[in-house]
Amino acid sequence: MISTLAPNSRPSLRHRLEYGLFRLLDGVLGHLPWTTVQTLGEGAGSLFYLVDPRHRRVVRDNMRSADLGLSEAETRALSRACFRHFGALFVSLLRLRHATPEELDRWIKVEGLEHFDAVQAAGKGFIQLTGHYGNWEAVALAQSRHGRTIDAIGRELDNPLLEPISLAFRTRFGNRVILKDGAMRDTLKALKAGRGVGFLLDQDALTSGVFVRFLGQWASTFGTAGSLAARYGLPVLPVFSWPNPDGTTTVRFEPAFQVPVTGDAAKDAWVATQLMTAHIEAQIRRDPRWWFWMHRRFKTRPGTGHPLPAPLPPPEWVESIQPPLA
Repeated sequence: MISTLAPNSRPSLRHRLEYGLFRLLDGVLGHLPWTTVQTLGEGAGSLFYLVDPRHRRVVRDNMRSADLGLSEAETRALSRACFRHFGALFVSLLRLRHATPEELDRWIKVEGLEHFDAVQAAGKGFIQLTGHYGNWEAVALAQSRHGRTIDAIGRELDNPLLEPISLAFRTRFGNRVILKDGAMRDTLKALKAGRGVGFLLDQDALTSGVFVRFLGQWASTFGTAGSLAARYGLPVLPVFSWPNPDGTTTVRFEPAFQVPVTGDAAKDAWVATQLMTAHIEAQIRRDPRWWFWMHRRFKTRPGTGHPLPAPLPPPEWVESIQPPLA
């Protein structure tokens, strides 16, 4: 898939400067040894921790809002680890862009592909669920390297010069990208063809989401994936990744699960969204260092804003989740 610039997408000076900086970094970092790139990335993350008080504050506020039981010393240590991790992640994408298939096999270890094969063999399409945890770009890249391709929903980059590069990276081994604007038609088409559609379900949905419990808070969450899973009886396939001490990344597919269907469409969609969110939360609780704490996940609050967000779910919906939500 090749992206072309729309007539109204003429690059600005800022776009050209960003593109020039990318080309410079890509040329320097794109061919260095893997461990060197990761070390440089961790250093860059540590630097941003020192010079970026706004995101440092967002990270700490998110951690304090979550019910992880962290002390203030643990919060500060975890926030530093978060910056180092995401510095390494974003810098390493430059190296992954140039990686040979053999290098990818050494750097990214994929487990649980039998779970992917099982849901794909059913032929009815499925929801592939993940979040901004570990290295989500490595998930899609590695699975497609092993012949397990999906259609992933995403948005175009703001910079029209960088969008074709991003698209080529994401579709290198056969994945397809469904653009977020007007995505429903292509999503239904992919599901009807028996393909999996990937959703990252841990971003604040502003006033267009539904409220589910996440890390002890009400969090506005996009309900499309849950609605599709409940309406069409689609299996949900969770997959997550995390870095290892030896510099490799593990990508692990979990067994797929079905969401309950009662015939109450609104309730079923909410329950499905809550169950999907609970899977992401469980992974974060295993090791919170690798989640994207820099995102203002709890920005949208119940009963505030214009327009008003969705109301909280009825108590009986919440009580129907087993085990009960806190």
